[in-house]
Amino acid sequence: MRVADRFFHLFRLAFWRAFEHDAFGVAKGAAYSAILTMFPALMLAAAILASFSQTNTIQEIAALVAKILPPGSSATTTSYFKSATDQPVQVLVAASLITLWTASGVMISWMEGFRNAYRFPKAWGVVKERMIAFGLVILAGVPLTFATVLVAFGTQIETRMAGRITQELGHEIEPYILILWTVIRWLIAGLTGVAVMSLIYHHAVPRTQRWHSVLPGSALATALWFPATAVFGAYVRHFAQYSLFYGSLATAIVLLVWMYIISVIVLVGAEFNALLFPRAGIGTGKQVPAANQPVGTLGP
Repeated sequence: MRVADRFFHLFRLAFWRAFEHDAFGVAKGAAYSAILTMFPALMLAAAILASFSQTNTIQEIAALVAKILPPGSSATTTSYFKSATDQPVQVLVAASLITLWTASGVMISWMEGFRNAYRFPKAWGVVKERMIAFGLVILAGVPLTFATVLVAFGTQIETRMAGRITQELGHEIEPYILILWTVIRWLIAGLTGVAVMSLIYHHAVPRTQRWHSVLPGSALATALWFPATAVFGAYVRHFAQYSLFYGSLATAIVLLVWMYIISVIVLVGAEFNALLFPRAGIGTGKQVPAANQPVGTLGP
């Protein structure tokens, strides 16, 4: 019980520190960059799949997108995937560059929030910060692509595995194999999320953090990601009527709010790490409070 009490105490303190460090303002910039990133990224992914004529895979990814995104936005992105056509190489290159640039904007906003969490001064110049952001986008994109491919092609792998196993062991064991494979798929996807967040927390501050010191916040951010999406989805589905106020812009507004929530979660995860391992900020010339220090003594 003491562990649970300490966790909730640190979580509340991390949330309050995020408020004090203007994480909610920083998240606005990250959400704006994220909404600019999403559609060229979707166009790039859909065009690549369309060029290989992977109709079944496109449908599976469209279904996956519908599960991840909040209601209202999923229908638009799903139709976007299903109507994808092969694009010229120049269009794919342009979409890749736009995606890289706008995604690096998300990273730069997060990096500002991470520095605030650890009380680090701004030590990088504009060019170096952008280059680091480019590197983080690429490094984070590799495992995320692997997880997406695993989930997208999971049904095909599942069908082949089930067919071979049932031939050898009988149809009685097939349901258990399907359940086990589904658990493995989403477990790998969850662990990939933790790994990506750890990578970002590890490298996105002027003083590189130890891996064990960023793992708690990574696990917290990943664990909050899906429930937050589900709760926001229920709110949009049953209470909020964005289309009445925003009309054709409703999908973009829903996505913007969702990405804002996700950015807040990422920044709260950084605050959680800074509370558990406050000595990570020592040497910057600014005092970093211990985890049990009262909130009112945090200083500017």
